Amino acid sequence: MIQLIKGIEPAILAANAATWTEVLTDKLAAGEVPTPAEKTRYRNPQIKNSLVAETHGKCAYCESKLQHIHHGDVEHIYPKSLDPEQTFVWQNLTLACEICNQNKSDLDPYLEHIIDPYALDPEGHLIFHGGLVFARGTPEGVATLALLKLHRAELVEMRDRHVEKIMGIYAQILDTTLPRVVRQALYDDLTAREGVPHAPYAAMARCVMAAMKPILPADLV
Repeated sequence: MIQLIKGIEPAILAANAATWTEVLTDKLAAGEVPTPAEKTRYRNPQIKNSLVAETHGKCAYCESKLQHIHHGDVEHIYPKSLDPEQTFVWQNLTLACEICNQNKSDLDPYLEHIIDPYALDPEGHLIFHGGLVFARGTPEGVATLALLKLHRAELVEMRDRHVEKIMGIYAQILDTTLPRVVRQALYDDLTAREGVPHAPYAAMARCVMAAMKPILPADLV
């Protein structure tokens, strides 16, 4: 999980959120059941595309590239089931994979100390050792790791594969039989591709790169 920055509210949401919310809450207050369309207008392509852009096409929680594994769900940071008035609030919307969305479910993130990556920097609460993730001892780190199951087997396996790829590149960078210009190019390419916001598992990659930096030749770094 990395810290995210909220993008500009899509025009369709800015223009319609208040009306959509009024229709939804008025029906609920009257004991009526809103139509599926009235309940899910946040799935509008313009809104979803904006969320894909600000999350770099990744799950806001586990950082899996959604185009690789799933179409992605529009996620309500504060569950709409707990407060329907939050259904169309731009600041309350993000993108999540199906599994993280299900694990978070209707839990109150404030009561349960689940990290909101727009409000908190997850780096202060979670740390990676290879593909494994650990809490840094904070309530937010412990709760987020446990409740979202960020240590689930399939995630660890995917992160392990990514670590193996990164370490394979480091093996080449440290290979003194290769020309220095080649090793420099490999290092520059690695730092440009890994640990940056749009890269998969960027938080994990940053931890790997920080651990490797002290043993790299000073003239390469």
